[in-house]
Amino acid sequence: MKPARTKQPVFKRDAADLPRDLEPVETPERLFENSDLTELNENRLQDLDRPDLRLGTFRMEGCALERVRLAGGHFSSLVWRDVRLTGCDLANIRAHRVTLVRVELIDCRLAGFRAADLDGQDVLIQKGDVRYAQFQSGKFRACGFYECNCQEADFQRADLSGSVFRSCNLGRADLRGAKLQQTDFRGSEVDEMLVGMNDLQGAIVDAAQAMVFARLLGLHIA
Repeated sequence: MKPARTKQPVFKRDAADLPRDLEPVETPERLFENSDLTELNENRLQDLDRPDLRLGTFRMEGCALERVRLAGGHFSSLVWRDVRLTGCDLANIRAHRVTLVRVELIDCRLAGFRAADLDGQDVLIQKGDVRYAQFQSGKFRACGFYECNCQEADFQRADLSGSVFRSCNLGRADLRGAKLQQTDFRGSEVDEMLVGMNDLQGAIVDAAQAMVFARLLGLHIA
């Protein structure tokens, strides 16, 4: 009788549901004139450079942003649903509350991004610069990080259950106290990642990573 194979979980992330035809923003230079609330619905926004904004709520649904620079902005809340951002600069943004549902960030800068309260569902970050980002206690349910530089990112006490880190650099990333049940790290660099022994319960790692974690946790393998 052949031994039973351990069934690996199947990662499933719902993609952003974008309308086929998106209306371009007619006057992008006036987009953020209302400092309390900015809303976009089924729009395409391209080549806008508006760093260091000070805004209340920025809400988007069914939108695509390309080469938009919002670096250094301060927001009370970001509420994005079914949004794709490509080649955008969100570095050093500070936001009190961030809600992301089926959001895709492709080749975007998120270095130094700081969210006091983040709730993410079905988020994709691909080829992203996520260095020094601060996501303490954030929720990342069924989210995917692919080919990202996450060096020294802060995920302390974050809920990363069922998420995937694939071909990412997690050097000095802080995951102490994070929920890692069914979190898949296979194929990522985990040397010097900060994590506690109990934090790794239920995480999915490859053989090479298991050896790295053993050294990090002070285990001696005979």
